[in-house]
Amino acid sequence: MKPSYSVHTWQFWPVMCLVFLYPINISLIGISIPIYYFNKGVSIEIIGFLVSAIAITYSFSPILLNKLSQKFGKKKSVLIATLGTTAAQISFYFTLEPAIFFIARLMEGFIMGFFWSNLQSTISDSPKYKQSKYAASYNLSWNLGVLSGFLLGAIVVFSIDDVEIIFYLAPLIMIITIMVAVFFFQEPPNINHQTSSKDKDDVRTDDLDSQDKNEFSKYYLPIIVPILLITCYCISRATIGLLYPIKSEILGIETYTIYILLFFLVLAQTIFTVISSFLSMKSLKRITLVSLAGIIILIMILGMITVFNIFLYITLFLIIGTFCGLLFGSTLKLIIALNVKNQTSKYSSIYESIIGICFLFTPILIGFIAAIDLKLGFYSASIAMLMIIVPVSIFIIKIKKD
Repeated sequence: MKPSYSVHTWQFWPVMCLVFLYPINISLIGISIPIYYFNKGVSIEIIGFLVSAIAITYSFSPILLNKLSQKFGKKKSVLIATLGTTAAQISFYFTLEPAIFFIARLMEGFIMGFFWSNLQSTISDSPKYKQSKYAASYNLSWNLGVLSGFLLGAIVVFSIDDVEIIFYLAPLIMIITIMVAVFFFQEPPNINHQTSSKDKDDVRTDDLDSQDKNEFSKYYLPIIVPILLITCYCISRATIGLLYPIKSEILGIETYTIYILLFFLVLAQTIFTVISSFLSMKSLKRITLVSLAGIIILIMILGMITVFNIFLYITLFLIIGTFCGLLFGSTLKLIIALNVKNQTSKYSSIYESIIGICFLFTPILIGFIAAIDLKLGFYSASIAMLMIIVPVSIFIIKIKKD
């Protein structure tokens, strides 16, 4: 059905709000899981499963639900996702027993398959001359959401000194998210795929003649490149998210500092994710390899350090965040280009499923390794990414103009 508004009346800001709010919830809960359950005496292997529970179902749900998303439309799909997530998290108010918590997170991961791919594909559905701007706004919003989650977590845990309160606070964020989805989010005009010729005529000719027409869509882009890049990003973030909170607890470091350090990581990531949205292909090909190599080295260093120095850790997390931002932003730009080039949104679903798969297996495998020796967990992640950087280098060379 054709929207009742034209390209010029459609607003992107509700997408930004949704992309901002959801990560607040995710970051609050994600860091609290290893801290809370480690202090409850749960083994690291089991904690790995609890951390990755949401990814078990999310690893396939974006692809599985893709057809339903097309049938329901983006607005209804996003609303289903927010309502379903809230329903699952209501269980936190009754019990945080590991088995029940695990089931609730499985439900979240499945229903979340309606969320990210639909919001991400609004960028490729929008006019081409706005895609870089929207991609930058999208990246800025979700990173600011993660930042806000870590900052809020630090303030709450510092004030109350009980991480359990986070599990009761996080679902409240979802209620606000539902309100935005219901009252403000609009079905995008989908100008690049299926809008009428009248809607296409609404786009000014001088805008379409601008230099920014998704330059990347002119290139031959092997799908394996963004898949390998996002895999490395997820391995690094999942490893830090699981092992650093546990390492911090073992070293006897104040819990609130975990949120503060991750705040600095995401602060740098936010800045450089936005910057990467405007990179040329020539710059991207170089920067992704440098960023990947830097992350490999820094994850290994993070595992080696046994003495806590706040300034050293802040510096380390800022640099890791810089490389992660460049890596993630470049990867998202490639995915958007593939969507535009092939006039589809399926690559967003594939992309999100890959993220789910990586966040599924990384905490589980790293958890079993870290149960033997915590340092080995960090080292194993670095070795895994080192093995990936070789094929990434080979396939990046094959990226060229059609």
